[in-house]
Amino acid sequence: MNAEIKRNIRDRWIESLFEIAHSEFQNRLWIDADYKNSVGDYNECVCGYFDDLDLENGYSDFIANGIISESEYKIVTELHSEFRKYTERTEKRNLSDKNILKDMEWINITNIGLKTWTELKKRTESIRDKELMTELENKYLKEKTPPNTV
Repeated sequence: MNAEIKRNIRDRWIESLFEIAHSEFQNRLWIDADYKNSVGDYNECVCGYFDDLDLENGYSDFIANGIISESEYKIVTELHSEFRKYTERTEKRNLSDKNILKDMEWINITNIGLKTWTELKKRTESIRDKELMTELENKYLKEKTPPNTV
């Protein structure tokens, strides 16, 4: 796997972690549709993480291919496990995005996600990763601007 492919996968992984970790972003994307050129919902979030990144069976390929380090894996293990358990719960499958965002178990996953995000951002030595993480926060977590008044 060449460096460009690894970089693209890693960027998509970071973006996926961002979505899982930030309830404000989830609400503004899934419910309010606040972001031009961005469409998303809970199902897209799940598919983006487990299917698109091929994390259905865990992180062994990510580690073997040098996409993440062992220390990064230790940081994301709890989030991955809890997210997996949530998606396997049949009673959660038919919840609306609005109800997922109110679900205490989902809120717990988001809290674990934020803890994971914060730890990864603190520990990463990659300037590019830190810049991407900061860019995502600045782009998607800024206060809503009020509509223009006439």
